[in-house]
Amino acid sequence: MKKKNPPPPEASAFPTTHWTLVRTVQGKDAAAAARAMEELCKGYWYPIYAYLRRSGHNPEDAEDLTQSFFEKLITEDAIQTAREEAGKLRSFLLGILRHALSDHLRNTGAQKRGSHSPHVSFDEMNAEQRYASEPQDIRDPEWIFTRAWAHELLAGVREKMRAAFKSAGRGETFDLLLPYLLWDDEPPSHRELAEKLGSSEAATRILIHRLRTKFRELLRTEVARTVLTPEEIPGELAWLQGVLAEK
Repeated sequence: MKKKNPPPPEASAFPTTHWTLVRTVQGKDAAAAARAMEELCKGYWYPIYAYLRRSGHNPEDAEDLTQSFFEKLITEDAIQTAREEAGKLRSFLLGILRHALSDHLRNTGAQKRGSHSPHVSFDEMNAEQRYASEPQDIRDPEWIFTRAWAHELLAGVREKMRAAFKSAGRGETFDLLLPYLLWDDEPPSHRELAEKLGSSEAATRILIHRLRTKFRELLRTEVARTVLTPEEIPGELAWLQGVLAEK
C-alpha cells in the first residue's frame, strides 16, 4: 500500500486558531461556548476596553460596552462575512466593536451588568489602572486598540516562557533574562548578567540568544493563531513590528 506524503512542515505546524474559539462561541454546545468565550475574554478584553475609553466613554460605560461587545459575538452570525473581508482576527473583532458601539449610540444604550452577557471582572483585572498608564495620545481610538493588541500579544508570549522556566525550577533565571525581551529600557550588560547568573560571559550570550530564538518561535505561533492561513503570518508579524516601533 502506497504511503501518503506527509503535509508540508508549515501546514503541519499551523496551530488551531482563535477563529476556532469564535466559531465555538457561536455554536450549539453551551459548555464549549462558555469555555471559548472565557478564553476570548481573557485574551482580548483590554484592547476593547481601551478603545472604548479613548472613544470618550467613562469607565463604567466602557465596562458595560465591553460586556455588550462579547454578547454580540454570541448573538451575531458574522463569521462568514469576516472570512470574506479579511482573515485577521483583530480586524474582525474591531469591526464587531464598531458595530456594537454604533448600536449603543443608535438605540437604548449598553447592555447593563447582570444581563446574559459574559461577565468580565474589571476590578480584578485593574482595567482603569492599566488604561491610566497608556500614552495620552491624540490619535483615534483604533491606534490605542492596535497598540494594546500588540502589547497583550507580547505579554502572553512572555508569560508562556515564564511558566516554562518556572516549571523547570528556573523562575529566577527568567526574571534576570526578561529585560532582554523588553524594548523600553536598555538591558544590563552581558558581563553584569553573567555575574548574577554565576556563569561565564560567553555562556550568558548563548543563553540570551537561545531565549530570543525561542521567543520569536512562540511569537510566530501566537500570531498564527490570529490569522486564517500560514501565508498571512509574515504580514502580521511585519504589522506587529511596525506598531511596536511607534512611540
